[in-house]
Amino acid sequence: MATFSNPSTELSQHAGVLALELDPEHADPAGVPPAPLDVTAATALAGHLAKDLDRILGGVSHLGLILSGALYDQTEILRPGFPLVGALAELYRGSSRAAAFTPQLMALGTDRGFFPVAAINPLRRPGSGPLLLLPFCFVGHSHDIAGLARVMEDILLQSGEVSQATREAVQQMFGVVALNLSFATLSDLCALLRVQLESGQLLPLWDLLEHAWFERPGVRAAVLEDGNRFLVAKGDAHTLFYTFDDWAQFGPGRDLPAAELAGGYRGWARAQRQYALALALYGLHVRWVLANPRLEEALQTAAGETALAAFREIPCLSGDYLVERIFHNDSEQPERQLSITHQADAELGTLAYTVTALDASGQLARLEHYYPLQPQGVQVIVDHLIRRCAEQKAEREVLHPGRLLHSENGRSLRAATEADLPAPAARPH
Repeated sequence: MATFSNPSTELSQHAGVLALELDPEHADPAGVPPAPLDVTAATALAGHLAKDLDRILGGVSHLGLILSGALYDQTEILRPGFPLVGALAELYRGSSRAAAFTPQLMALGTDRGFFPVAAINPLRRPGSGPLLLLPFCFVGHSHDIAGLARVMEDILLQSGEVSQATREAVQQMFGVVALNLSFATLSDLCALLRVQLESGQLLPLWDLLEHAWFERPGVRAAVLEDGNRFLVAKGDAHTLFYTFDDWAQFGPGRDLPAAELAGGYRGWARAQRQYALALALYGLHVRWVLANPRLEEALQTAAGETALAAFREIPCLSGDYLVERIFHNDSEQPERQLSITHQADAELGTLAYTVTALDASGQLARLEHYYPLQPQGVQVIVDHLIRRCAEQKAEREVLHPGRLLHSENGRSLRAATEADLPAPAARPH
């Protein structure tokens, strides 16, 4: 697993990581990982790690070893095709001008806070802890790497005790306090993540990720209990987006009684956000397609490449939000009043905005639902509606019922009235 070969040079590589579990009492949960080490520090650290690995693996001096003097979260390591590992191996190969393979120890450092090679430049995203990883890669003749890979997979996680010298060097150089430091292979990382996702009842997410990471052939599909549908092929994840009306009328909620529609759609939205965010974080391109009755019907019987072709026939959604237009008066009279219903959930936040626009005569001009497609979409929608009111010189009223409102007969979102608003809190005497 995660062993790569180059037939033209008969060289292969096998990767591992030094895993740092940070002490939460000494780490900012919202902070960014430390900056990469400079060349001097990275070289010194590489010496410590090389000694540890030589001891643990029973001698590795006949192999090349390259490491990046930087810390990454696991979403930067576990990506389709493991590009960071590939980049390390290519840098190692590119550094040697000798015709014959010569093992050497290489450490990558920088004085600028970032690497010029994009594939190994750490993202340093806020909140990346508490698990940070320092990747390394062995390079050598294919038969030597094959033997090393078996040993690493068998003993590295269980027997990979970090020396005290390495522990002190890592903590001092990066300025962190670690509860635990241990060596692991990429296979170990994948297995640990699988356990975590399974315990969180997210095993279908693991199946999708594993299919993409190892670039399995064909299509991997997942249909969740709430009706969410995901298809993964190569580095792309395809999924359906439902507005509430579509979800309730022809989508996964079509057979639910009216009283269960709001809770059902919240469940679908929760799973949709969770899966889409995780797939994107682990390096997949998430392609959203707006559901329609014809596609919905086709996917009931289609599978594999046929289902993927049905997805690809429809242009993907783009932008920060989607507008569902329910009614539009063609008279083009200017809008004079906008009533905006914030369709929200206490756990999920904004699900949609229902916008009712009246003209000067009090007639309905437009009825629309705005759905955020990206986290920043909520603010983009708010800014758009504020500008719209200013341009039309329209009054604006925003109602916050604190829940999802829908018409039971029409199985569709509806605007709020004063009766839908929470009662004002009683003033203390």
